Amino acid sequence: MDILRPDQILTLGLFLGLLGLLWLVVKLKAPGILKTPGISRFANGGRIRVTEAAALGPQDRALILAVDGREFLVLRSRGATPVVLPLEARP
Repeated sequence: MDILRPDQILTLGLFLGLLGLLWLVVKLKAPGILKTPGISRFANGGRIRVTEAAALGPQDRALILAVDGREFLVLRSRGATPVVLPLEARP
């Protein structure tokens, strides 16, 4: 009694090959998404950039946004209004 038949092994190999190919295509087409999870994928020369993001808890985040050369601290929590605080220039 065979546990795996050759056609099942071939089907599994083809599925895993297609899955790997799909992963490669996604990685090549959208490198910003996979390289830096949580960082905005629209930060390619725009006026607004997310310079840093940190998880403070399961539903809380702290973000540093750069807007036209100025930086802002954004504190986000689920179910609450985000708090935006301007950061002073670093020496």
